[in-house]
This record gives sequence, C-alpha cells and structure tokens, in this order.
Amino acid sequence: MMALAVIAALFFACQSGTNNKNQIPLYIGTYTNNGSEGIYTALFDTLTGQLSELQLAARLTNPSFLAINKPDKLLVAVSENDGSRANVFSYRIDLKSGALTLLDSVSTGGQGSCYVSMVNKDIVAIANYSSGDVSFIPYNRKGTFEAPVSTFKHSGSGPVSDRQGAPHAHSIRPDPSGPFIYAADLGADKVMVYELTDQEVRAAGTIMITPGAGPRHLAFSPCGQQMALLNELNHSVITFSKDEEGAFTNQTATVPLLPDSLHAENKSADIHYSPDGKFLYASVRGVDQIEVMDVGDKALAPVLVGSEGNGIKWPRNFAHDPSGKFLLVANQNGHNITVYKRDINTGQLAPMDVSLELNSPVCIQFY
Repeated sequence: MMALAVIAALFFACQSGTNNKNQIPLYIGTYTNNGSEGIYTALFDTLTGQLSELQLAARLTNPSFLAINKPDKLLVAVSENDGSRANVFSYRIDLKSGALTLLDSVSTGGQGSCYVSMVNKDIVAIANYSSGDVSFIPYNRKGTFEAPVSTFKHSGSGPVSDRQGAPHAHSIRPDPSGPFIYAADLGADKVMVYELTDQEVRAAGTIMITPGAGPRHLAFSPCGQQMALLNELNHSVITFSKDEEGAFTNQTATVPLLPDSLHAENKSADIHYSPDGKFLYASVRGVDQIEVMDVGDKALAPVLVGSEGNGIKWPRNFAHDPSGKFLLVANQNGHNITVYKRDINTGQLAPMDVSLELNSPVCIQFY
C-alpha cells in the first residue's frame, strides 16, 4: 500500500494543472478476474473533457461499486465475493496524490455485495445480490466501521425463472431530500423502503413492481420531487412522486426503452438524472446504448429523445461530470472509459476522441 501511495503521489504531481480547479479526481471500480487489480484513479478536466493517465489507487478483489464521503475524504467500496470474508472496505482519500489508504474492512454477512451508498455521515448501506438482503453499517469520521450491523432479508420471486428464483437486492440509495432509503430487488420485483429515525433504520414499506420487470438501479431528480427506477429485465423506466408521508410510492409514468422483441438479448444497467434535472439517462447492455429522456416538464412522463452507441460496449455504469457538460461510460466488455459531450439544451450526446483503457471497469465515482 505504501508503494502505491508513493507512485500515486508522483503521478498526480506530474500532471499539468494539478492545482487547476477544473481537474477533478475520479475513481473507477473494476472486476479483477480479467487483469484489473482493484480501484483506479485519474483526473478529469471539466473544461476540455480530457482524462489524465490511469493510476492504481488500491488493490482489491472485485470492487464493483464505490461511494464517496467528500467532507471526510472517505471512499467506501464493496468487494463482490461470497461473503465468507470482508466485503466492505473504507479508505482515506489523499487529494494531493489521489492515493487511497485502507482504514477498515468488515463483513456484512451477505453474499455478492454489489452496491454501496452513504446514507449520511454515520451509516453506509450495502445491497447483497446473491443472498438477497441489505445491510446498514455505522461508521465514524475516521473511516472505522462500528457495530451493530443491521441486516434486512428480502423475500419473494418473479416469473423470469433464471433470474428471479429468489430475492436479489441490486442497489440501495437514500433520498437526498428525505429520511427514506430505497432498495431495488431484481429477483422479487420490489422496491423495499426503509426509514432512518434517530440513527436507527426500520423497514417502512414495499413498492410492488410489474412482475418480470427486474428492478435494478434508482435515481433522484436534483429538485427532489421525482425518483426514477430502471428495470433490467423488461427495459422500462418507472417514475415516482412523493406520497403524503414524503416517500416515493406514487407511480407516475412507465417508459419502455426497447421493443418487446429485444428484451431477451439485452440487460438494462444504470440510470442518472443530468445535474440540471432536465434529462434522464439510462444504459442498456446488448444493444450497447445510452438512452436519453427529456424530463423538463415535470407534469408529463419522460420522453425518449435519442440514444448514443458509438464506442459503447456493455455499459455497466456511467456518470455525469460535476459540470454537467460531459458523460463518462464504463464499458465493462469494451475495457475502457469513453467520454461524451452533452448538449445541455437537447440532452444529446456526442462521442469525443477520449478513451481510458483498463480491464472490466464497472463503476465511476467523481470526488
């Protein structure tokens, strides 16, 4: 770990404009069964859309999802394994070097941990795909995990026998504007609702989704008035508004991303609102596209207005840069990160001649 820190320090120091406020660190999680070694870092220029050279920040097996606590300079990663060993890791971020220093690790008791998010400055939440449960773990500003670990087991199944024979928690995210936390369960066709009260988490409800939909990832609009759910198996996006208690339980629209004839060959993956809240983006693996939806009129359903597939191959995850002018795609099977210029007026994406080569990237998080 010390050698990595020294190398990273030299790497960041040699980058031109390292002190330029337009150069933002990003961290990339990978699957490590194809040559990758763990979590990588690079600098992204929010004026030009250019990426610096890649640097290994921390060695870790299958860090398939990352979350960042900026105020405390912490990064938390899940290691997607069978749950027999530590599968959640915390790191201190060195902003001068980009290096990650391991602080703590713990097992959630779950298997196939595939998603982590910061509920607040005191709790992290983890979705465990294989065991079909979610875990909430207290942590402190030093990056140390604390007891007790609260685990909630999901129940149910769906009609797609090879994917929905049991619960499969695929993501978990807090509402930035309220006390509720939402977990999308692909196997059970449910979104489980949890509530944080006095630093304790309780089960607060269940949102039933169309059988066979396969809920995967969630996104929240910047204005705080809309939640969007991407369904992996039937390639649809469902939007929600808040009920009287402030929970996103009212389904307002369903938008199909692909015709029925293409469902079997493809897998929808990730979803994000643009930073300005005017557009909603979703990735679909197989057809290998980023779908663009206009959500400017909050009274209407999202409207598909375009798609972009140039340079994209199995888009597992993607992210908007902080400026909102660019979109970066993690191409798991293309073994690279590709960059797209975003038209802030139309939402359309245009490929740039910018690519960062690395094996099996699956998550992008900007600092």
